Amino acid sequence: MQSPDRLAHFPVSFFSTVMGTAGLVIAWEQALPTLGLSPDALRWAVALVAVQLVVIGAIYAVKVLRRAQAVREELHNPVKLNFFATLSISLILLAIAAAPFWPGPAEGLWMVGAGFHLLFTLYVLNVWMHRSDFEPHHMNPAWFIPVVGNVLVPVAGARFGHTEISWFFFSIGM
Repeated sequence: MQSPDRLAHFPVSFFSTVMGTAGLVIAWEQALPTLGLSPDALRWAVALVAVQLVVIGAIYAVKVLRRAQAVREELHNPVKLNFFATLSISLILLAIAAAPFWPGPAEGLWMVGAGFHLLFTLYVLNVWMHRSDFEPHHMNPAWFIPVVGNVLVPVAGARFGHTEISWFFFSIGM
């Protein structure tokens, strides 16, 4: 009996776990005075989110290299397509979480995440407008991910002094 090809079935939506973990760390940062947490504990939490992103990113990169057809199928699936933005949102959320501790690297993460997010948003909008094979049963809450994710860009962008770019992304998200 042949084993299943797990790599081909590793979904891009796994990046949403990084989004959730990074969001939790951001909440802890905001609650630091109330919870009495040590800033050192938060540094470790941010580092763990970074490790989580690197591990999932490495596995997905191997999928891109070895199972490109499976990635193309995800890109053409009307539901799975929207989860590609979870990669860029993960970068942006990690930048928000890391900004108090490592502002330089966080700004770099933010720039990469914002750039990728703009590309994902444009790609998804293009697919929505130009594909005629979408049917009502394809509509789902995941369609919000690529567009509304643009609202996150200004959270860190304003902190880093990128005001105009932040307004640009905020307007797309709204």
